[in-house]
Amino acid sequence: MDLKCRKTKCKYNNGFTCKAKSITVSEKTECDTYECDSEKDTRDTSRCMFEEAPAYSPHREKKSLKVGCSATKCLFNENGICIANGLTINAIAENPLCMTYIKQ
Repeated sequence: MDLKCRKTKCKYNNGFTCKAKSITVSEKTECDTYECDSEKDTRDTSRCMFEEAPAYSPHREKKSLKVGCSATKCLFNENGICIANGLTINAIAENPLCMTYIKQ
């Protein structure tokens, strides 16, 4: 599963890849696993991405990661488990939002 996280202040974020053992997406499509680490680097890599490529960590295998989902009427929510091939958590909002959410 390709699990990209743009919340650079999250304690589980390592090179834009989530390293948490499990992830839970709430009913409101927020990442409940997010934990802020105020000491982490929060550079906005989008400002210099054409000058220098950001360092990304490799993706993780789905069999080693459980993604729970409580998002109502999400196309990828199958009995409380996310069945999407990939997941992206966005950093634009105050709370980390699942950008993979597609309403049924």
